[in-house]
Amino acid sequence: MLDYKNIKILKTIRECESISRASQKLFTAQPNLSRSLKKIEENIGFVIFDRSKSPLAVTQEGRILFDYIDKFQNLEKEMFKEINDSKSSNNSFIRIGSLTFMSQYIIPNIVPRLIEIYPNLELSLTKYDSTSFEDALLRDEIDLFITNRNINNKNLQSVHILNDKIYLMVPKSIYKDDKNSLEDYSKETFFLLNREKNLRKSVEDIFKAKNFYPENIKITSTIMNSVSLVRANKGVTFIYESALKMINSTSYCEFLEVDGDFSAITVVYKNPKIEEFACKLSSIIKEYVSKKVIF
Repeated sequence: MLDYKNIKILKTIRECESISRASQKLFTAQPNLSRSLKKIEENIGFVIFDRSKSPLAVTQEGRILFDYIDKFQNLEKEMFKEINDSKSSNNSFIRIGSLTFMSQYIIPNIVPRLIEIYPNLELSLTKYDSTSFEDALLRDEIDLFITNRNINNKNLQSVHILNDKIYLMVPKSIYKDDKNSLEDYSKETFFLLNREKNLRKSVEDIFKAKNFYPENIKITSTIMNSVSLVRANKGVTFIYESALKMINSTSYCEFLEVDGDFSAITVVYKNPKIEEFACKLSSIIKEYVSKKVIF
C-alpha cells in the first residue's frame, strides 16, 4: 500500500507540520510534494492531514495510519534482527550498501579481494543515495554502508578509511599554468550535483571555507554527466581523487587539488558484531584507493 518513499514523505510532513518546510527537507519543490501527498491520499482513500489548520494537523484517520506504520516498521525491524541473529558467526552473508558511484567504480574492484579472504562469503550489494542509507542501516536492511562523508549519528558506528582529496577538473582548452585557484575560474560554468549528493555537500564546504561562489552553476544528475560536459569543454567540475583512475580523462583535462580535507571515505555499520569485518573491508578499500593516481 505504502512504499518506503511515501512513508518518508508522510513522516516528514508530520514532523515539519508544513508542506513548505517538508519540501525543503526533502529537497523537492512544494507543488511536487503537494501532488505526491494528494496522490497518496487518493490511493488510500482518506485525508491524512487537515490543510485548513496551521500548523498542519493529522486527521483522525491519519493518526490511525501512522500508528500502523509504526507497528509495521517495528515488526520489520524485529524480523531483520531475528534473521541477522540466526546467521552464523563467521559473516557468511553480508549486505553491503554504497553510493551509486562507488558501486560502479570501487566495489567491483574490492570484491575479489574480499572473496579471497572470506572464501565462503555471500554478498548482497545494494545502491542507496546519500539521504536514505542511514535509515536503511537503522532498519537493518543492510549490514554496512560505504560512503564518502563523516557520519554523526549516535546510533551508528563508523570506521574512517582515509581522506579523499577533491580536485577541480578543468579542460585543457581552458587551463593556464598561472590559473591555479578557484577564483581564476569564477567566470566558467561549474557543473555541480544536486545539494543532497555527498560531493555537492563537500563542494559547498569548500566554497564556504574559500569564501568563493561561482557566478554560473548548472546542475547535473551524476558525476559522470559532469565529467562528460567538462571533457566537451563546456565548463569545470569537481571530482574525488578516488575517481580519477576511473574516469579516463587525464589526456583531456587538468586537475587542480583543493587544499583541505573535505571528504572522507568511511564504512558505517550498526551491529557491533560486524566490527571486525568492517575493519577488514576498510583496509581493503584503503589499499585499493591509495594506489597512486598517475596524471
